[in-house]
Amino acid sequence: MKIYINENLIEAESVTDKNEILELVETKLDNEVIDIIYLDEVEVSLKYFQENELDLDRIDEIKFETKKVEQLITETLAEAENYLPKLKNALNNSAELFKEGKEADASDLLDKTLEGIQWYLEVINGIISLIDNKELKDKGNKILSDFTQALNRAMVSLQNENYDYLGDLLEVEMVEYIDKLSDFNQELLEEY
Repeated sequence: MKIYINENLIEAESVTDKNEILELVETKLDNEVIDIIYLDEVEVSLKYFQENELDLDRIDEIKFETKKVEQLITETLAEAENYLPKLKNALNNSAELFKEGKEADASDLLDKTLEGIQWYLEVINGIISLIDNKELKDKGNKILSDFTQALNRAMVSLQNENYDYLGDLLEVEMVEYIDKLSDFNQELLEEY
């Protein structure tokens, strides 16, 4: 079996286990992450490669395509930049629905919005852990901490069926934090 990293053949004759292959590949990465894996030209994710039983004896070639960490951060931040305004609109729409007494519709929309917020928070946490700029790291952690507290207040309001307060909280405080996250996202983009 031949193993490549970005078209470069690596010496790996003695490596037969997929965990050993990953360890070997990771030792050869320089400020990069694995983006895509090709098993005999079939594209799979890193997660698929890690979690599934693979008959490596039947594979002739494994190619690992990588991306520089900075490139991955930039692409993710650009995606988030387009996504945050949609979350803001969804929060405003949820708030409006709660105020109109349409709790079922509002709750459905809020659930979907919270999934999007969860994605963004995970992404930004990951990015914050990778950056070296202490000032930006501290600022990001503070915004995330405050935003999490606001999210907790929103969840308590939802559980207590205090829909008017929840609507106000979504419309004012949560939207304000989305704006702060959007500004922070922009600062990170300028940094990278």
